[in-house]
Amino acid sequence: MGAFVLGASWLSFLLLLLLLFLLLVVSLSGRTRRPNEPPLDRGYIPWLGHALAFGKDAAKFLSEMKEKHGDIFTVQVAGKFITVLLDPLSYEVVLWESCAKLDFGQYARILMKRMFDVTLPNYDSNEEKAMLRPTLKDKNLHSLTKAMCLNLQTILLPGPDGASGHWKEEGLFQLSYRTMFRAGFLTLFGNEGKDYEDVNCQAKDRVHSMEVYNAYYKLDRFLMKAARSTLSVVEKQNFYNIKKDLWNFFSMERLDSRANQSVWLTIYKEHLVDLGVNEDMQTRAMVLQLWSTQSNAGPAVFWLLLFLLKHPPVMAAVQDEMEKLFRNRRLATRPICEILNQDVLDSTPIFDSALNETLRLTAAPFISREVLQDMALRLTAGREYHLRKGDRLCLFPFISPQRDPGIYKEPEKFIYNRFLNSDGTEKKDFYKGGQRLKYYNMPWGAGINVCIGKFFAVNSIKLCVFHLLNCFDLELIDPAKEIPGVDKERYGFGMLQPETDVRIRYKLKDQ
Repeated sequence: MGAFVLGASWLSFLLLLLLLFLLLVVSLSGRTRRPNEPPLDRGYIPWLGHALAFGKDAAKFLSEMKEKHGDIFTVQVAGKFITVLLDPLSYEVVLWESCAKLDFGQYARILMKRMFDVTLPNYDSNEEKAMLRPTLKDKNLHSLTKAMCLNLQTILLPGPDGASGHWKEEGLFQLSYRTMFRAGFLTLFGNEGKDYEDVNCQAKDRVHSMEVYNAYYKLDRFLMKAARSTLSVVEKQNFYNIKKDLWNFFSMERLDSRANQSVWLTIYKEHLVDLGVNEDMQTRAMVLQLWSTQSNAGPAVFWLLLFLLKHPPVMAAVQDEMEKLFRNRRLATRPICEILNQDVLDSTPIFDSALNETLRLTAAPFISREVLQDMALRLTAGREYHLRKGDRLCLFPFISPQRDPGIYKEPEKFIYNRFLNSDGTEKKDFYKGGQRLKYYNMPWGAGINVCIGKFFAVNSIKLCVFHLLNCFDLELIDPAKEIPGVDKERYGFGMLQPETDVRIRYKLKDQ
């Protein structure tokens, strides 16, 4: 028995030595930096590299790498080599480079499969955006904005039997996310009935949109881990079951039965048919689009309202601008959705500056491209770097320009008029190192892959905030409590969410 134990111990020891030897071989035989390539930082763990630090807090990690290596460097992350560029003066060359060299679609397809089990044959993200862009502009933007206004009223304002002037307490994030998601879902995917003012249709819309939101919110808790392939076995099963629940809501049969479907939905359904995918995959693609269209506006409303509530003088300035706007258009004698046309929505410079400042502080998408061929990247300063085929190139505007002290004074602070000139017009002149920046705030991305729904999203955020401030009294439960930190695992995926919710109380204003 003793000999057996001794033999097993020696075997374990030899296996450990073999593992260490293999790790040493991998470490010594791994990638090295070639002439004219960006600084290479592989980390200390073979293959894994900096994956743990990157996933735990990307903003902190990349800021540390920037301090160590400068504005461009390459890091190893779970076997992938990612070149990170943090010089906004040089973003232009990346954003408009040919897709034959730098491709967005390849990484998009990876995420579509990991997060939503979606595989679309011959998928071309640029072609899809070009096709859907007109559905979110001009007359279609007007129709969407009006529908969003009516749906917000359905969600926010109780029916004749539900009017109440009593205070209600809940989390501001839940209120913001839930409201924007439900109204946005109804606007893009349609209503239970055609008449927006029919109380029975409104009641059905409230119930159904809440069912979809509840299922989606459960899904949202797993999405970041799914994107990084870090779900446990149990989490994978739960994640799949939640997706199945959502797929039931988005079957083609159920969608086809809905009233007031947007032009966007009609065109996207036709696009999926043209791609030749079956109805099951069409349903999965709809849930992907649900996330794509509804995941950012709610958090944006949350952060904006929180900053306004934490800065009473700014809240007063925004409300004064809003009240003057409404007073000039006789809101007292006309429904709010009749006066809030595009001209009105474009006449809010104080609100616009506060929103841009909010997005500067809380929008944190990665702009990623797959390097399809060996190529040279010339930065504005004149230095040329070589990129390798198979690597990934990543911009992270959250660090620069958005929180760059070389561009913004006190970049961590919320300064509501940062994007206002002294004459009340929008400020667009920002500089770094004496050079004027084309890209000084990038919550919507930029270049070929700029968000096609930007104008509808801005309209929707304004409509929601206008309704809440015009129809409700809102108060922080604890005004002295600090603004919560952000959920760090969401860096790279659009709007950040708070680590913890902020308790508020609200009630309908006295008429």
